[in-house]
Amino acid sequence: MTDAMMKPRLSVIVPVRDAERTLGESLESCLSQSFGEFELVVVLNGCSDRSAEIAKGFADGDGRVVVMESSEEGGVTEAQRVGIAAARADVIARMDADDRSHPERFAKQWELLQEDESLGAVGCGVRLIESQGEGMGRYVDWVNSLGTPEAIARERFVECPVIQPSLMMRREALEAAGGYRVRSWAEDHDLILRMLGRGVRIGKVPEVLLEWRDGPSRLTRCHPMYAEEQVWLMKAEYLVGLERIRERGVVISGAGPIGKRLGRHLRGLGVEMHGFFEVSERRIGQTIGGVPVAGADEVGVRWRDAVLISAVGVPGGRGQVRALAEAAGYLEGEDFWCCC
Repeated sequence: MTDAMMKPRLSVIVPVRDAERTLGESLESCLSQSFGEFELVVVLNGCSDRSAEIAKGFADGDGRVVVMESSEEGGVTEAQRVGIAAARADVIARMDADDRSHPERFAKQWELLQEDESLGAVGCGVRLIESQGEGMGRYVDWVNSLGTPEAIARERFVECPVIQPSLMMRREALEAAGGYRVRSWAEDHDLILRMLGRGVRIGKVPEVLLEWRDGPSRLTRCHPMYAEEQVWLMKAEYLVGLERIRERGVVISGAGPIGKRLGRHLRGLGVEMHGFFEVSERRIGQTIGGVPVAGADEVGVRWRDAVLISAVGVPGGRGQVRALAEAAGYLEGEDFWCCC
């Protein structure tokens, strides 16, 4: 059997849209891995620059590289779906066309998956390069702080707890969750929420093994599916998927714009909204959308059977609500969730 016919142990999927400036170093960082038994599936998605030429040049020089195309209409989500459908391995890794993988990334993530059969996917530490502002830096620091499957699962509604191009997944876990789907919100967070909702454990190699490039053209900045309203619609949909929330309803800590928005979406999906907790004296005693606003001193006393959701957007707010919830006997990940 020739090398080209042998089934690889790993398939690496790289969606590409007009990435001629960075594609070469991205692919080179994959082909320079210490772990060699993989195929590199490059999916061209409506490229109008030299990306196709660059990708095909790599394919001519290395039999592990496979180049194909996907419909431009479906964007990055369709490119990922096409790549995964063509992939031959039982383990799938993601890589972006503008990032760089450390030479030991694939080997260390593969090793963790083999050592711990309870894991359905693993991420790794990430270093931000070409940062465009403090916000993305804070996000990367937060993701890097989530070092265990339990922390990743617990924080799923705050932000996406895994940076997509750092992912390595068992195909069975990916497919059981339904794979990547075209929705009106971010496809990576959507997938992670579905995987975690099915009980998939996601681990992490703590070392920094991926350089994640920021930039003004990043989808998180310019694509409608990353708009704030879509983010909260997504969070509401997956919160409703939790049985305890459907059965007991919610009380939201934070009666500001974020809490009001989340409450509105949850009510629209049929969730019983019992009330809000607030620290602002001017809001306490009011009603919002027909439900009362109580003071923070009533956390754990009033509406105790409902699921408590933290939706306080001010700096330090999440930690303050966590402290209140812990003191009142709430268990995060069961009857208490942070959403921002």
